[in-house]
Amino acid sequence: MIRQLDPLISFPATDVARAVRFYTEVLGCEVVLAVPDAFYVFKLPEGEQVLGVHAHDGPLPPVAQQGTWIWLRVDAIAPVRERFLAHGVRLLGEPQELGPGRELPFLDSEGNVLRLFEPLNVVERSIEIAAPAAAVWEALTQAAAIERWFAAIDDVTFEARPGGRVAFRDPAFGAVEGSVTAWEPVTRLAMEFRANWPRLLEYRLTPVAGGTRLDVVQRDFTALRDRDFGIPGMIEHLDQALALLATLVKAGAFAVSAADLARTVREQLKTPN
Repeated sequence: MIRQLDPLISFPATDVARAVRFYTEVLGCEVVLAVPDAFYVFKLPEGEQVLGVHAHDGPLPPVAQQGTWIWLRVDAIAPVRERFLAHGVRLLGEPQELGPGRELPFLDSEGNVLRLFEPLNVVERSIEIAAPAAAVWEALTQAAAIERWFAAIDDVTFEARPGGRVAFRDPAFGAVEGSVTAWEPVTRLAMEFRANWPRLLEYRLTPVAGGTRLDVVQRDFTALRDRDFGIPGMIEHLDQALALLATLVKAGAFAVSAADLARTVREQLKTPN
């Protein structure tokens, strides 16, 4: 019975010599096997993976009828797109969001549809909250409050100080452990995680008319590459959490007395780095 999928994928070519030029000169591949005018295997510019082209008589199906999707993973689509344009490669639209990243379909020299894929590595969000920055800060730095507005995670530990321990359980990815790496009360909070989550998370608070703008950045999803189909759900949970945070803070759900809140912020400002 079938044991595994062979990693070599070969594309049909009506002009094999033209296809060889495309895969070597445009994509930067190296020929590792050649059966002249019949079959070529190329090693990708980075790593050890390979792909091939084989002689094919007659025209290929039109783009809309090519049902197999093949992705070539890149660090960033933009520079590859510029290279393709310089070589006259036909692009099929603009980069589009797809699951845990973005894709850009294009045609090789023979009319085969391939797709560039750029894995997601940064998520940025911004939301305005109708409450003072001190109230938003309180909700970001108290474990009980975090569990209320970030409902997708459980068992939250948050030590509100520079270098403090941060831990929680994400039902989709498992136990997460990290620490506070930037602590600027009522202004900026950053954390770094060791596994099972994006490595860096940062909050920036800026006073605006009517409240506070909260900017959020998650960066470096390397730890989740082997489970990247769960990343879209993680981003959806973040969006839901920020919306709930804004609602709860505006409603005073985490309210303490003005005196207690001021005292807490003063004590956090005095915490040594």
